[in-house]
Amino acid sequence: MRLESAHISNFKLLEDVTLHFSCDLRRPLSVIRAENGSGKTSILYALRWGMYGDKGIPQMRLTSAAKPPGQPVHVQVRLDFTTNDPYSDTESHFRLIRTCQEIPQEGDNYVRDRERRRLLRRTERGEVEIDGELIDGLIAMLLPLSLADVFFTNGDDVQRFISSGQQGDDRRQEAVHKAIRQILGLSEVEEAEKYLTSVTRKTKGELAGTGSEALQSALEKLNGIEDSIKEQEGRLSSTSERILHISEHIQRDERELDNIKGIGDLEAIQARIHALEKDIEHSEQEEVLVRKQMKEYFRSEDITKHLAKDKLLVGLTKLSDLADWNVIPGTSIEVLKDRLHLGICICGEQIQKGDARHAHVQRLILEQEEVTPQLDRLTALWHEARNRIDSESVDSESFIADKVTSLREQFTQCRDRRRQKEVELISEREKRGQIDEDRVNALTQRLQSSRGKLTQFHQDYGRIKGRIQQLEENRQLSEESVADEERKADLSKMLRRRVSVASDLVKLTQGTLERLKSIYVRRVSSRMEELFLDIVGADPTADATVFTGVTINEEYDIVIQTLEGRTLDADTELNGASQRALTLSFIWSLMEVAERRAPRIIDTPLGMTSGAVKQRMVETLTKPVESNGLPYQIVLFMTRSELRDIEPLITERAGVVTTLSCSKDYPKDLLNDWGEGIPAVRTCECNHSEVCIICERRNDADRFTLREV
Repeated sequence: MRLESAHISNFKLLEDVTLHFSCDLRRPLSVIRAENGSGKTSILYALRWGMYGDKGIPQMRLTSAAKPPGQPVHVQVRLDFTTNDPYSDTESHFRLIRTCQEIPQEGDNYVRDRERRRLLRRTERGEVEIDGELIDGLIAMLLPLSLADVFFTNGDDVQRFISSGQQGDDRRQEAVHKAIRQILGLSEVEEAEKYLTSVTRKTKGELAGTGSEALQSALEKLNGIEDSIKEQEGRLSSTSERILHISEHIQRDERELDNIKGIGDLEAIQARIHALEKDIEHSEQEEVLVRKQMKEYFRSEDITKHLAKDKLLVGLTKLSDLADWNVIPGTSIEVLKDRLHLGICICGEQIQKGDARHAHVQRLILEQEEVTPQLDRLTALWHEARNRIDSESVDSESFIADKVTSLREQFTQCRDRRRQKEVELISEREKRGQIDEDRVNALTQRLQSSRGKLTQFHQDYGRIKGRIQQLEENRQLSEESVADEERKADLSKMLRRRVSVASDLVKLTQGTLERLKSIYVRRVSSRMEELFLDIVGADPTADATVFTGVTINEEYDIVIQTLEGRTLDADTELNGASQRALTLSFIWSLMEVAERRAPRIIDTPLGMTSGAVKQRMVETLTKPVESNGLPYQIVLFMTRSELRDIEPLITERAGVVTTLSCSKDYPKDLLNDWGEGIPAVRTCECNHSEVCIICERRNDADRFTLREV
């Protein structure tokens, strides 16, 4: 199927919008250029509604919020498309028209009548209406509703294919499983196999009814064995799913535990914390000791002598002068008292009490008694100064400077060592805070339990496989017994032929189913890996690569492999660009292998991508169809920023480029006023390098060529 054009009326702000799509196999790309809020997502929903009706979109109001309440609005989407007749391989042209009437209410409320649809075959002689009962069948054949997200993809939701989001384990990669089964037709073949098996059994029963009791007994035994095989195969499948799920649990728990253990061992961290606390305490004690030494040294006589050396030497000089003048030592008062006691003066004259000489000596004694304490202090100071102050014994300036520097360095080292230990202590305490010991214990216990269950499930799986093998051998023997009894009995030739045909059909469907599950899924897996590694630029053989492979396992889960032999969780360990690349690679490979000729419409495909990844993604998605390749069509809704830096590639690959603009963006972003009364979307023919009076935005002049309208 290829879309030719679409006309949208009154869907959101799309009042009268016509779009054309490239059907050129050499240039299969159609680009709809539109900024945010200009109608890209509305077009995606309009196309889905046109194809599937209300079932194809979330429950939503179709009309614009600007429409006045209470006034009926006629909503219509018309799709013109071409498809190949599966039997004649000739092209047929169709027009699908879906309409409804919606009455806007206050707020987001609305009243909508039943939607109507028409399917017209367009021929050279005019349009021929297709019976309404056939419309759903044709749409289901071309674009099944269950795969609407594959054909009409919202880029912001694209990761849902490969991740579980907030879903439970039983729904992990559900979209992947559904897409594989739907596009490869597994469900239909499985239903056919069940039906044909039932018919074959019924026909064999009818055949046995015309034969002997021995034949009927042998057939009943065979049916019982086949029922047991089906039961055991169901148990085997259930056990396999349990093994897968519990393996995923183990992998996630181990990853979480590894991340926690990556912080460090709790006991070792505790030991480092205690050691650091002791080191800090010791450093603090050293600081106190050094401070005390500094204080004592600055109070010491040595530093005082050094600091007051000059002044002390001046004082010592004056004391020496007093000694030279016999002012000190002060001993004259004792001599005078001695002379009075003897009554003889130093000169030899008699000193009698009451005479003038005696009175004079008395006055001298009194005067000396007043100055003696000072003389005593000066004398003591002189003696002590002579003993202690010696210019040669006073520490030199270099010695003092070295001593001060040494003390300062000791203090600085203690302080810096303490601060460093405090930083390390904070870091270790933060690590300890990140380790939830209860969580570690819970994970450890759960892993132990899970590994025990996994071992048990593997044992169960082996036992079930053994039972199935034994039952298969019993079935072979039972089939031989039935065949022997059939040869002995005179059975209806017609029933024999019916049984033979039914058995052949069962074998055919079983072979087809096995081929789809093995060969075709492997082809999808191989092609998906090739596309993904090419887009992300990964070389599986390089030493520094992150991704070494991507595969689809037997459970139809996408498994992402790394160099270390680990598998990555698409939810948490793939960035947004890689998630988009993987999802688009899966969709592309699936549609290629299934040879599904359907349009691939993607809104905002390049979000979260840039540089070489963006370039390679567009190159991969828009590669022209080779001569023997599967025809396809791709429509990308892209903003100016997404188009930036890949303009040459778009010029080469795009067959049609259409620009969308919304009047609500005037005057802040749009340069020109359209004169619209209410917000509306318009299209213009400007390509990715052009602007016109409809789409020109502010600051466009330097980047785009102005196109005349």
